[in-house]
Formats: sequence, structure tokens, C-alpha cells
Amino acid sequence: MDGLVEIPEQAWIRGGTPATSRIVPWGIQSLARSDIDRWQGRLRDVTVNEAVDALVAELRR
Repeated sequence: MDGLVEIPEQAWIRGGTPATSRIVPWGIQSLARSDIDRWQGRLRDVTVNEAVDALVAELRR
């Protein structure tokens, strides 16, 4: 899937997902507290930075 940022299992500091997961960098949104059902975890900086870089590249198109 072009443009999606893979989240491998080792990217999680805490938490995780039960299946393969990806970040959709162009899917920017503001979340309200009521939008969040549960705490999912925390990602390593390298994965977050990759997603931010992909978002910036998308916005510059």
C-alpha cells in the first residue's frame, strides 16, 4: 500500500495492535476525548518521525 507507514511489532514501546497496522499520514484529524475508546500504546520516535516526514511530503505535493 503506497504511502502508508508500516508499524512493525518492534516499533511499540508499550501497547500494540493484534494485527498488522499502518499509519495513514495524510489522514490528519483532531480527536476529542470521546473519540478515543482506549489507550493503544506508545510508538518509538523513529516510527513517529517516519509518519511525520510522510505527512510533510504529502502536504508539499
